[in-house]
Amino acid sequence: MSVATGPIQAAFCETFVDELVRAGVTDAVVSPGSRSTPLALAIAASPLRRHIRLDERSACFVALGLARSTGRAVLVLVTSGTAAAELHAGVVEAHLDRVPLIVATADRPPELHGVGAPQTIDQHGIFGAHVLSAIDPGPVHALPLSAWRPLVSRLVLDATAGVHPGPVVINLPFVEPLVAEPGAQPSGRSGGRPWFSIAGQPSSSTERMTLPSGRGLIVVGADAGPAEDVLAAGHRLGWPVIADPRSGCRSEDPVVITVADTILRDEHLAASLRPDVIVLAGAPGASKVVAEWIDEAARGGASLVLVGDGAVHRHPAQLAADLVMGRPDGVWPILWNQGPIDEGWLETWASLQRTIDGSFSEQLGESAWSEPAVLRSIAQLDEPVTVVVSSSMPVRDLEWFGGRTARPSVVHANRGANGIDGVVSTAIGVALGDELPVVAVVGDLTFLHDVSALVEGLGDGVGSLTVVVLDNAGGGIFSFLPQRSLVPESTFRELFTTPRSPRPADVARGFGLRVHEVNDQATLVSSIIDSIGRAGMTVIVCGLPDHDTNVNMHAELVSKALGAASSAGLS
Repeated sequence: MSVATGPIQAAFCETFVDELVRAGVTDAVVSPGSRSTPLALAIAASPLRRHIRLDERSACFVALGLARSTGRAVLVLVTSGTAAAELHAGVVEAHLDRVPLIVATADRPPELHGVGAPQTIDQHGIFGAHVLSAIDPGPVHALPLSAWRPLVSRLVLDATAGVHPGPVVINLPFVEPLVAEPGAQPSGRSGGRPWFSIAGQPSSSTERMTLPSGRGLIVVGADAGPAEDVLAAGHRLGWPVIADPRSGCRSEDPVVITVADTILRDEHLAASLRPDVIVLAGAPGASKVVAEWIDEAARGGASLVLVGDGAVHRHPAQLAADLVMGRPDGVWPILWNQGPIDEGWLETWASLQRTIDGSFSEQLGESAWSEPAVLRSIAQLDEPVTVVVSSSMPVRDLEWFGGRTARPSVVHANRGANGIDGVVSTAIGVALGDELPVVAVVGDLTFLHDVSALVEGLGDGVGSLTVVVLDNAGGGIFSFLPQRSLVPESTFRELFTTPRSPRPADVARGFGLRVHEVNDQATLVSSIIDSIGRAGMTVIVCGLPDHDTNVNMHAELVSKALGAASSAGLS
């Protein structure tokens, strides 16, 4: 290639970054590499905050966490070859959980493909259907200057301004020389505006929308809309609000229900509380019991109402439903009840909430030591924190036993694909972008699975992250599944619980992190409070009962709570 292509390439990269900044992008996560040099240098010369990560998989999840905590799209840059493939798990999570990422993969130019050149794979369409758009413009020196800014601005719009946000990818084949002084660049719009800007959104309808009459229920998860709007709708309709921890609605408001999973494990209660109308908004919760009960009610004739643009894509059963389109914050105020409010309906749910959660509070008091006790302690912290919780049991224990709180924490979880990939990295990204201290809760296998995240930790970024590790010697969730009783003990241990010899505390110390090992609730809470707000990372390892004991503890919690409801005449 001609040396003249170097300045053009460098100019394109500076234009690329400038257009991102104009569109409100503030952070870039970069994994070191050679072929990505032109764009890496442009990032280094820009006002973007840079976060360097050696492991590309970790880098993508750090970007995911940053995008979640800031609410803005984040750029992630990697070099060519398998570096691009390492991003796949994070891209899938971002796509399924609607997190805006701008993925830039460097590539070798066309003449180096198929000839044995190193670090060269076919990157075209590498993320398949898991990105909202994929741009492969070819070597940028062949693009007219007039195409540069529209291409980048369109990329940001695809990630942020469609029916729902998500990841986009641009694959950039860079030619040598990779280091050059930038040439001429196309001018941007006046006033620092992006090339394409949204002039405004149509205002929400002020007309009332009346919902079907009868006993209704609101079920909300992540992205359901402002908590105050959701709860106001619950009061206006006279309907309880089953609130997932990620909904932000778990306040002490009397319409809030946090114990639905336990209520609906009682066959009599599940039958007597079957609603006529169910309003669903946001991402589904973790409770299989609640999901199956909703589906059964709908199949039995209950009306389903799905709230928000793209809501139909978050409805796994795909049962017949009415769609209320629009942004949730514009939809909740227009929902009204067309019939008289049945005050006894709401009070029945509220009474069950008080009784069952009161039982949990008593059973999970200071003397308790179990996985549910750890999650309730974190949910009930008096300190303002942001919480990141792993899939598997932690997210379930938080949903089932976390309860109401006067000041609900913002809760993040990788519930798009529900994997344990990159959870520590995600928490690091959240901490880098959040003004509040972050407390993450992960299992021991999840912690070890993402151990490369500890190499940089929070880096030079300002942030506070406390990682609480539930050390139960392997994958405890499998002991709740049929495999536990159907598979021989030795095989079950080898294939499912998979205990590992490295101790999380030793691993954390090996990376120079602050470490506490705790075996009781009082020490756990004091250790968390001590770590909150301290710069950098702290790891708190909880030595917990074995898997079978944990299963029995869960069963006892539910049994006693339902017993309390029965004694109170509620079942």
